[in-house]
Amino acid sequence: MLRRIFAGFFGVLITSALLAGLVGCKRYSEHDFVGKWRSSRTLTPIHLAANGEWEIRKDDGAVLQYGIWRYEDKKLIWSFKQGDRVIDDPTVVLSVEAARFSIRERDGATTVFERLP
Repeated sequence: MLRRIFAGFFGVLITSALLAGLVGCKRYSEHDFVGKWRSSRTLTPIHLAANGEWEIRKDDGAVLQYGIWRYEDKKLIWSFKQGDRVIDDPTVVLSVEAARFSIRERDGATTVFERLP
């Protein structure tokens, strides 16, 4: 009898741990990153378009830098042309909220993005 009670308690404990883990594992998609953002690295807004393009654009519309982005394997991968080559810059996504997200750069620095209207 004691063995059955222990087995039942252990089963409930395992099930609770698994459910808690599933609740904490929200899946993000590229849609969560689409919008106009202010980066902690620059004052000029970055625009992440739904078609996978990104631009750092001044208020007057002048584009300072641009490229392609994608979300894959919990990373934002920024692609841009440098000379004759296309460079991929993978950054680990640390957190995602409705109005902000943060990434870890390849040099270990954390960059925070806040959504702009």
